[in-house]
Amino acid sequence: MKRFYLCQENGELQKSIYPLEGSKTIGRGGENDIALADWEVSRSHARMSLQNSTWVIEDLGSANGIIFSGKRVIQKVLKSGDSFQVGGVTLHFMEEHALENSGQLTETMKVFEAMIKYQSPLIKPNRTNPGFMRLQGALLSTPIFNSLGKKELRGLEDIANLHLFSANQDIFSEGDPGRSIYIILDGKAKVFTKDNDGNEFELATLVPNQFFGEKALLTGKPRSGSVVTLEESLLAEINYNNMRRLMFRYPQIKDVLLEYFRERVADSEKKRTEASIQERRSEARLKERLMVTFTVRPEETLPEAMTNHIYKAISADISLSGTLLLVMGPALEAFRFGCRLQLKIELPAPWGKVSAPATIRHVDHGKHNAQLGVDFSNPSAENTKKLQEFLYGQTHIIE
Repeated sequence: MKRFYLCQENGELQKSIYPLEGSKTIGRGGENDIALADWEVSRSHARMSLQNSTWVIEDLGSANGIIFSGKRVIQKVLKSGDSFQVGGVTLHFMEEHALENSGQLTETMKVFEAMIKYQSPLIKPNRTNPGFMRLQGALLSTPIFNSLGKKELRGLEDIANLHLFSANQDIFSEGDPGRSIYIILDGKAKVFTKDNDGNEFELATLVPNQFFGEKALLTGKPRSGSVVTLEESLLAEINYNNMRRLMFRYPQIKDVLLEYFRERVADSEKKRTEASIQERRSEARLKERLMVTFTVRPEETLPEAMTNHIYKAISADISLSGTLLLVMGPALEAFRFGCRLQLKIELPAPWGKVSAPATIRHVDHGKHNAQLGVDFSNPSAENTKKLQEFLYGQTHIIE
């Protein structure tokens, strides 16, 4: 059977392979099968599907579209070797038997083969070759899957996205959206948070056959810590939809994830307490850029130019209790602790606008802008529900 893949190359920093099967969504949101951490990519950007034995990519109403040869397309039938842009990311559509004609991509796949000791699916299409057995063996040796045999998890290597990271490269940051789980096949990574002064505080060091990302997978909340590679590393990523199917079929996988989740949460909380590090808010925060408009409630001590103006801002960090706003406009120097605002936050479809009264809790004045940390003040139940669904995404596995 022919196998198809999307390949991503970010210069020397990251190289990724995404196996294609069934239908795959592409976007910035963590609910996508192929999640791309690029702000020019829409949350739900595109879909790839197999139609009449050919792969088709279609735009899902994205802001920046799908670009082929400099032109925007709504839908296009793909052939092996095609390259296209989704936001700021270039993707290559590959059929495994056509690899010898792919030029630069051949070298990329050789890097995978030499680096990981578990050959890439694109190197040799023979499913019985030792490279595939090594990749499957590496996945089965992790605590998540080691209770299962090769027969039970046949094909696991075909649903795992592979990522090759250079040293000192961010895998994800605290507050990022995402519901996939990562397994280290080769290399080393560090999990950390930030203390109250913004300094890194290490929570764990991870080595081959260890996994991470289970908290976001199980709860639907944004990432609770940051992960960075300590050396050149190969990671296998399994997305939420595939993990959900595996847990439904093999409940023991969920039991292992829950056990590690509870142990790691307890260990993290202990380390934070011992270091006197407290999270800024009790709920998960999401680093999502959202358009916000707001007005300032009139007060005698505020300039008229401020109270009569509709401000435009970007929300850079949002939770159920508040957000961080980057603001431009008149009388910025007059913003102060305790100022009362009325916000309108533009959430992406299907959630729509959220309105909320808010109070400024801190201000950082810049030369041409201001950074406002605000707390929401009793938003309506309807707006709270919208915000919660946006923050936490799909239904939680843990109720």
